Amino acid sequence: MHLEETFFQEEIRSGYKVSQKMKKIWAVQLNLLEYFDKLCREHELRYFVDYGTLLGAVRHQGFIPWDDDIDVVMFRDDYEKLKIIAGREVESPYFFQNSYTDIMIWAFSKLRDDRTTAIEFPDILPEFHQGIFIDIFPMDDVPDDAAMKPLVGQMQREIWMSIVDPEGLKELLDQGRRLVLDADILLQLLQMQMRERMKMFEEFNAARFGTSSKVSFITNYFLGSPGVLREWFTDVVYLPFEHTKVPAPSGYDSLLKCRYGDYMVPVQRPNIELLTNLLPKRFAYKKIYV
Repeated sequence: MHLEETFFQEEIRSGYKVSQKMKKIWAVQLNLLEYFDKLCREHELRYFVDYGTLLGAVRHQGFIPWDDDIDVVMFRDDYEKLKIIAGREVESPYFFQNSYTDIMIWAFSKLRDDRTTAIEFPDILPEFHQGIFIDIFPMDDVPDDAAMKPLVGQMQREIWMSIVDPEGLKELLDQGRRLVLDADILLQLLQMQMRERMKMFEEFNAARFGTSSKVSFITNYFLGSPGVLREWFTDVVYLPFEHTKVPAPSGYDSLLKCRYGDYMVPVQRPNIELLTNLLPKRFAYKKIYV
């Protein structure tokens, strides 16, 4: 993506000073988004900007001035196709990162630029790709109390617990606590390698995709974020974002109200990402741009 030199100048946006360094970070992320968009267009995969990126597109026609990343979401079926395609086609200096291509085990993917540095996990720096990135979140079905029952959601939680808190799950089983999944199944899960547990989790979600009126990045749902209506993602609309346009869900107004309430009123707060609460406990999260 070609950006004019004026883009990189320090400026005040919404009363917040955006530094030249942040502009350079944004430029890398915009390039990553352009690369990702080209890949999705070539293979007819749908994605949407969401979370802070969607909010920025609607409210600021670009980045939220105090935000430092780009978030996109995909429905589970397209996300699974993306994993295969990206594994085959993404080449250096770009790196498609997920539980199967690097040492971290998590429920989403990142597209990184290995020519850059954005240190999230200092303790594992030598072994882990830590270039500037965009986040790619799968949207799964979550219970709507109709077609998809709450018990299915509890099964999802228990499989996820085997990944992020296996010791806690083992303790519940040792206590004889009543869980939805059979104890033998959970013990079998705990005996698997962590990547195998993640594969089971994703396969469980993929098998049930399309059965509910509500969707969510499921680990956010586990932490209390409400499921959102699938119908809000029925169509794509393109919104201005910096020097380009980005695909947004047609129901973006309802979606943003659901996520943020009165979303047109800016609130400055640190970008700590829910990632902190979604990772296996042995990892500490910190983001440093060098």
